[in-house]
Amino acid sequence: MRKATLAPARLAPADLEPVRAVVGDDALDYAVVLAAFHFINRVADLLHVDPDALPESLRRFELVRRIAVRATSVLMRRMDLRVRPYATTFAASVAGVRVGSPEAFAPVAARPKIIELVALVVAEREGSMLPRDTVARIHRAVEAALPTGPVEAEGFHARPADPVDAFAFVGTRYAARTTEEMIAALRRAGYDDVGILDLAIAIATANQWARLHRLVGLAPGLFYVAGPSGRAVA
Repeated sequence: MRKATLAPARLAPADLEPVRAVVGDDALDYAVVLAAFHFINRVADLLHVDPDALPESLRRFELVRRIAVRATSVLMRRMDLRVRPYATTFAASVAGVRVGSPEAFAPVAARPKIIELVALVVAEREGSMLPRDTVARIHRAVEAALPTGPVEAEGFHARPADPVDAFAFVGTRYAARTTEEMIAALRRAGYDDVGILDLAIAIATANQWARLHRLVGLAPGLFYVAGPSGRAVA
């Protein structure tokens, strides 16, 4: 969907209806795959991962990029996106996730695998080295930066002064424009290779979720990192 790239802030379940009219509930699988590609592409673009080889000019950050490729492959390998009869029921899937409620997940009751995806990413994020308030901050920055139209998705705009906010802003609007200067600013702010990778994954995850929840009709806060009480933190 061009809209998912050029105007993701305006996505809504109605945008999935033409697909649903053709394939029924399989449309939910299309939404998951679309969102997953926005995750993968952002990690690659934010860290300038070349799919075939690393240009010599980018070898300075080779370690970060190698870690990014490995982390992305591990995460995606654990996601089963096949269209198939799902062995786990909706009730069992909801019982296994520590955020939300059966009512909150009702829009995806036909695809319990989406609940599994939520549980997986919340678990991955809880294992991140980033503080939870930083993850929540990135989600807010991504939501604020989501393009509402082509001008915001393709133009040039003043980016925030804070290096983390700038990373989230550029990573949301045009991740391929990340510069070595931006990476250097993150290093000066105290982020090492693994920290920068964690930031890139958090930004990619927030962009993935921003599209998925809009298309399938889930509440935004379901995907935010779970606090000590098990409730989502915005």
